[in-house]
Amino acid sequence: MQTKKERNIQLEHAVLEWNQTYLNRDSVLTEALVGECFADQFIVEPNGRRYEATRRTYKEFLDGMKSTMDSIRYQVTHTVADEESVVFSMQVQICKSDHAAENFFAMLLVRFNDSEKISLWHEIYVQQGRLV
Repeated sequence: MQTKKERNIQLEHAVLEWNQTYLNRDSVLTEALVGECFADQFIVEPNGRRYEATRRTYKEFLDGMKSTMDSIRYQVTHTVADEESVVFSMQVQICKSDHAAENFFAMLLVRFNDSEKISLWHEIYVQQGRLV
């Protein structure tokens, strides 16, 4: 039987796959699609800022962010998890519509609620050179 910790790791990998599918300028997001991964209300903490979000407000944010993106790719290098949350250390590459690529080292902490939806999305991105 799968432990809660193992399930959380599986869920976070599924969220990264969701991002790779929908975070590009050609995708059409809906609140229902955002709801596949995110709770009705949740906290987003990117690079030291804090926002209370809903599926609607996060969809609006993602629509703006993805408008210049062709793709996003993740390479998870380390995982730490418990019954409440998962932390991924990753290399991330964002390819833009102008053919530029941005590369980052990232730490992503995700906490899931009892319905296995994201209640906290806490990320730190540091821009770097090319992916190894």
